Amino acid sequence: MFTGIIQHIGKVLSVKSTVNGKTFSISVDNSQFSGFDTVKIGDSIAINGLCTTVVSLAERSFSVNLMNESLKHSCLGDFKGGEPVNLELAMGVADRFGGHIVSGHIDTVGTIQKITEDGFSRIFAIECDTHYVVQKGSITLNGVSLTVSSLENGLVEVSLIPHTLQNTIFKHLKAGDKINVEYDILAKYIEKFTVLDHNKVEKTSKIDEKFLIENGF
Repeated sequence: MFTGIIQHIGKVLSVKSTVNGKTFSISVDNSQFSGFDTVKIGDSIAINGLCTTVVSLAERSFSVNLMNESLKHSCLGDFKGGEPVNLELAMGVADRFGGHIVSGHIDTVGTIQKITEDGFSRIFAIECDTHYVVQKGSITLNGVSLTVSSLENGLVEVSLIPHTLQNTIFKHLKAGDKINVEYDILAKYIEKFTVLDHNKVEKTSKIDEKFLIENGF
């Protein structure tokens, strides 16, 4: 599990493609990436919000394998060498919970429609499916935990402060860029349980007009 607080900006060293998927090598500055020295093969690292498993490790880099399913449902398949990426280590039990619950499972890919300046904040308008999005709720974009500032006409708007811009790849993004989207998992669970309860009532209830008449109502 992750919290959407980016710990480091890495860089894509290489991308190797096979019929089974792609292998990405990511370079890091281990003097600036707190906790990287504790990473082991098999550990989880979120790359632009996608939970990946470390398959090889060096002092200043690591590699992950992405299967075709992950590539199909995220924008990581478009990565090229030299591209910056947001990185977050999996959350430890005793870590501070700085963002919100982030699973690292990408729900959809959105498109940045426009970027505007508002005082010291920068507003990003993202076109994506908004079924699970609520205004002032949480959303994860490229692995960053953000608050929805506006929701209208199929566009999700988020406002980023200078600190977030400086410490994530959002400072490099422009209109037209694709972006990984993960919805708030609580919204998805609530819908799931609500639909299940509704279906259960519909299937098990035997009270109808005939039953009421037969019982004197």
